[in-house]
Amino acid sequence: MKKAGFYTAGLVIILIISGTVKAGPKFHFGEDKDLEIFLMGQIWTVYGFNIDIPGQSNLENTRGDIYIRRGRFGFKGDLMKNLSWKIWFAYDNFGKNDLNPVDIVKGTVNTGGLTYSRFEVWDAYFTWTVDKQFGNISLGYFRPQIGKESITSGFAVLSFEKGLPNFYVRRHIIGKPDTGSTGFSSANGRIFLINWGGLYKSSGWSLNWNFGVGDNQNYTTSSNWSPLLSARLALSIGDPEMKKYKLGYTQTYFGKRNGVTLGLNYGHQGKGVDRKFIPDGYPDGKPFDKNEMYGIDILANYGQVDLFGEYDILKRRWADGTDYSDKVWTVKAAYNFKFLDGQILQPAIAYGVFDPDNNGNSIYGKKKNVMLDIGVNWYIQEQKIKLTLHYASGKVYDYAGEGDAKSSYVGFGFQFGI
Repeated sequence: MKKAGFYTAGLVIILIISGTVKAGPKFHFGEDKDLEIFLMGQIWTVYGFNIDIPGQSNLENTRGDIYIRRGRFGFKGDLMKNLSWKIWFAYDNFGKNDLNPVDIVKGTVNTGGLTYSRFEVWDAYFTWTVDKQFGNISLGYFRPQIGKESITSGFAVLSFEKGLPNFYVRRHIIGKPDTGSTGFSSANGRIFLINWGGLYKSSGWSLNWNFGVGDNQNYTTSSNWSPLLSARLALSIGDPEMKKYKLGYTQTYFGKRNGVTLGLNYGHQGKGVDRKFIPDGYPDGKPFDKNEMYGIDILANYGQVDLFGEYDILKRRWADGTDYSDKVWTVKAAYNFKFLDGQILQPAIAYGVFDPDNNGNSIYGKKKNVMLDIGVNWYIQEQKIKLTLHYASGKVYDYAGEGDAKSSYVGFGFQFGI
């Protein structure tokens, strides 16, 4: 897997030098029928230091890792007028070590066993456009449109890694599936659902909305089931976030947008069971009566300045009468220095906090997590060719009840899209 990372990195360098990274091929099969092939990837080199995990003996406090952080390829197109489709696949974390400094920083500390990548379906859905403004119906396997960091691609964020709301919102509202005998598990934030969305644009303002009903398989058993309801309403003042309705977001427009977007998010699921949280007395997972998420986010892009912030409240009422209310938030800022040939150098900073309920009933106990990210992004062909160099540090308080886990790292990354 390490060799695959080196070969892919070499290919990307060649493409950069030759300037041949362009859009993927597109095929037409008659009127209103087409297919487009696309490929995306992130190859990371990280060097961690100041690594400290309570209870771990003979632990090196420095560690390096080279791996494919994100790999994607897929297909999209149209079956007929007003009926589009998309299916793409992921092969993330190829060559990743079992103890990775990035994981410690973001609170997902793994100290035992190897980390194997899983090849999996990432999205697979149809969108029927009944009306371009008011009637976009999507059906299939994709992300419920709540939690701005979660529904924004990892290829389109200002920070090196996605912010803390991405990981904590997904774990709380979507959960993790059983690992099974393969040892694999996925927490990619996708479920099967139907979503109604729209984008209304007027002079100086616009409104984007999504309402979904989904089957959250991760929290389902034969005796515990209820649909996941998701709702997002986003008001933009000035330039809109998107020219037309879509299920995709970004945090920078490279100085081309002058607008502010304020988003409100809500998720609700009734009866369910958390099969990855198995305390004494609950061999099949701990049941809950209600699981909710409230969130607010803001994205401001003015001139060369990009600002992003998100604040979420994660609430759950367990079936035994106990409950918790966790909080997670992040803020990011960046500035775009433009060059005559269209390239952009973008210094960026991000800070995030996960603050669990102090009553100890959270699925994370009292493991507070903080992280800081400072770096620079070099957009050679905007998101199609991007180089990143960042420093990040993070700490997980009260890890395993024996003290704090912490790590810092310097990360260098290639990103490409075809």
